[in-house]
Amino acid sequence: MRNLSLFETERLSLETGRIPQPESVTILYADTRQELPPLHNAAMNLLDKLRSQGFDTRVVLPELDHRYFVYMLGRGVPPPSNTFRWCTPKLKVMSMERELETLRQERGEKFLMLTGVRIGESAARDQRIAMSCTKDGGECGQGWFQHSSANAVADTLAPLLHWRVCHIWDWLVQADVDLGYPTFAIAEVYGHDPQDELGETEPMNARTGCIGCPLVQKDSALDRVVANPKWAYLAPLQQLRPLYWRIKQPQYRLRKHGDLRKDGTLAKKQGRQVIQAKNLYTFNAKSPRQIVRSAIERRCDSEGKKRTVSPAWFTKLPDKRYALKQEVS
Repeated sequence: MRNLSLFETERLSLETGRIPQPESVTILYADTRQELPPLHNAAMNLLDKLRSQGFDTRVVLPELDHRYFVYMLGRGVPPPSNTFRWCTPKLKVMSMERELETLRQERGEKFLMLTGVRIGESAARDQRIAMSCTKDGGECGQGWFQHSSANAVADTLAPLLHWRVCHIWDWLVQADVDLGYPTFAIAEVYGHDPQDELGETEPMNARTGCIGCPLVQKDSALDRVVANPKWAYLAPLQQLRPLYWRIKQPQYRLRKHGDLRKDGTLAKKQGRQVIQAKNLYTFNAKSPRQIVRSAIERRCDSEGKKRTVSPAWFTKLPDKRYALKQEVS
């Protein structure tokens, strides 16, 4: 029995015509401006190759105010963390959703979106995939397919869902040689040594992230890149993670002053005076008490602590409504 190889001359592909040509194929690249330079260069070269083959390629950038250093150093937001992970939505999700909506308007109907999601990249992602198998007609057999309504932006298919690490390596190394795609540079970033014919060098199987990502304990990707002599000039980038941790320290953070007690000291709960001035939490006696209390906690408690709001904080108004007391310590 003969096995079919993806890299054989008679392979199934759009080029040979064995797979019908779609009306259009658009490749979107989310450029966060925080990618490892070798990976960014490889992505741009790959886009150039695809563009030369007639594909529509687009580089999607976040809005200027949402870019990493602008948002962090310009606006003053702390570096992202596992409990305050603003980087993913600001740098990738929001800009990509905007571009997908633009594509939807150009096409006039929903389209099929292909992603590179794969089982085994992270435990959290594997759990999300398992939970969504039966959602919206999802199917995890040959690929993860999510069917949506006609008014949605797109249906989603993850054709690489069950690819193993060895399949990824076969593609990165052989696609460069057999298909002419500049993917070998990506393999080098992950630790493939072109001079290691015996396979003694163990490549890195983990995903890469942004330069000096503050969400991980060790930036293995950057360390692996810097260890390569031709990218050793990127070594100063290793100083970014300690800098991110340092600027999180209290002495480098500015506290917003405003709500003061009668003695002039800062009130423990900042923002309450604004709530009282704008009557934001005036409510009827029939309002669900727990909903009101939860809303006040979210608004008043900057630490996000979950505790009961004392009834003594409320006062009854002449029209049988209730509001926050003006004098709250």
